[in-house]
Amino acid sequence: MIQIPLNTARPFPPSRPSVGGRLALGMGALLLIPALAACVTTPPEGETDLGLLLLARIQNGSDGSAAGDPTGTATTEALKALVESGTADASTRPQDAALVQAFYAGRGFAPAWTDGTGPTARGQAVRDVLVTAWADAIPDIAVPPVPEAEAGAPVPPAAVARHDLAVTRALATYAGRALQRRVVWAPRIPDGTLGALREIAAENPAAEPPGRLFRLVSDDDRTARLRRGLLRYHALAEGGGWPRVNPDGAKIEPGDRHPDVPLIRARLAVTGDLTDENAGPSASAAVDPTLLDPVLAAAVRRFQARHGLAIDGKVGPQTRAAMAMPADRRLRQMALNLKRLRALPPLPDGRSIEVNIAGAALEGRQDGETVFRTDVIVGMRDRPTPELRSAINQLVLNPTWTVPTSIAEKDILPKLRNDPTYLTSHGFQVFEGWTGGAAELDPSQIDWHAPDVDIRGMRLRQAPGPGNALGEIKFLFPNDHDVYLHSTPSRGLFARSTRTFSSGCVRVRDPLDLATFILDDPGTWTAETLRDRIRAGGTRTVRPGQSIPVSIIYLTAWVAEDGTIHFRRDVYGTDAGDLSTVADLR
Repeated sequence: MIQIPLNTARPFPPSRPSVGGRLALGMGALLLIPALAACVTTPPEGETDLGLLLLARIQNGSDGSAAGDPTGTATTEALKALVESGTADASTRPQDAALVQAFYAGRGFAPAWTDGTGPTARGQAVRDVLVTAWADAIPDIAVPPVPEAEAGAPVPPAAVARHDLAVTRALATYAGRALQRRVVWAPRIPDGTLGALREIAAENPAAEPPGRLFRLVSDDDRTARLRRGLLRYHALAEGGGWPRVNPDGAKIEPGDRHPDVPLIRARLAVTGDLTDENAGPSASAAVDPTLLDPVLAAAVRRFQARHGLAIDGKVGPQTRAAMAMPADRRLRQMALNLKRLRALPPLPDGRSIEVNIAGAALEGRQDGETVFRTDVIVGMRDRPTPELRSAINQLVLNPTWTVPTSIAEKDILPKLRNDPTYLTSHGFQVFEGWTGGAAELDPSQIDWHAPDVDIRGMRLRQAPGPGNALGEIKFLFPNDHDVYLHSTPSRGLFARSTRTFSSGCVRVRDPLDLATFILDDPGTWTAETLRDRIRAGGTRTVRPGQSIPVSIIYLTAWVAEDGTIHFRRDVYGTDAGDLSTVADLR
């Protein structure tokens, strides 16, 4: 069982000189504000304290507008004149003009997104969200150009006012359309679009959890984290992406020298897996840039952890393929998974379980917060695990296994033709039909090579025991697919990074942890009492005090609670078919 949270990689790539890159820089500065607020002192007369200036800009609600801006009064007057005259945009509807008027009047006509240097950190976050509105299926949002000034001079007050008003109008359009698409379960935003604008203008865009700017269509934490994470990859894609690593190159192990290493080093630096902060002193790169040194190997491991690969620091075929994936493809993958997250219901209160097929992982949650995680094995591509929602209402200790007809025909019959004793040696009984009174047959008396042998018409049942395919515990929940969670005697497959080996059911690496989580009765059921009951033998059904919601979903991109951006392979090819719908929105 893996404890939560995990810190496997830096959450965001380093900033770049682009729209999203400026946001990254701005957010980094904003994150300093709580620390600055705790230690502010009055500077000596005649000196300016940067911390005080930044703090004032956040606290006045304008993130660097009138307060601390020598042209603030002129900007406020220019903005008030524009808003009240309505000449900024003759096409604006009266109701929209009234909304903008109310927004600025409520803040004394101080600009919300712009100062004498151009867009503020908050304003840049808003611009980046507007530029990527296509990810919310909201096209045709016009983002105003950034105001320019002569070298060394501040942006003129009139230009600041025009830009600020244009951003507010665009944000109001986006927010209004986003609220029309808002999921039905999300709580109502007081005062609708106007209330949303006021919240956005007062919040820190780098705050945790993400604020209203990232919660207009949905109010779910996971959706908000991914929506904000998408901005980083948009900045990367707009900036040209990252150096392309040859996906077909040779395998490079730690300590090896290879001409691709400098490219790999640059590739990992772009996405923040290799930074000055996590690299530490590393003279080897300067002395021999072709060496896969320990620092770079650690960065490779961080990258591998974020992409669901074997964490070994080796740059092999799968790691090369993940590194070679273009930034634009990752961006669209994030947008696609935003769409999937928005389609999910809210996380339930109390205890719940979620299985991510693409991630081959199970998470147990308490009131929506992940409290443990374990690996799972899911269905093969031609026998996929279905996406579903249900509730676990039974646990079976020492279960029998009644073989589904498809498995009997596809898997067991070929084994029988190679080894007629297979059923007997593996503890199976054979019945001539599926009715309760069907007679038991002797498998040694059946010609398994006969072309007309009807194994689908026979019922095969495996007795409990060490070799039982379901292991020691089976977790049942109503569904139309006849799938369930269960343990397994085949533990070695959990060591694989891709775990698509079942016939549709979900095999759980840590079934005792899952069982104690579901039963939630430490006075009666602990891992040890469950283990003792299993050792005692005999099949027993245990019902939890209440059914535990279970969801089986398919996500190939998400942002973890610690801010780490994760990607997974499209094991069922689902992304490939759906990505075109996302591309059409851009």
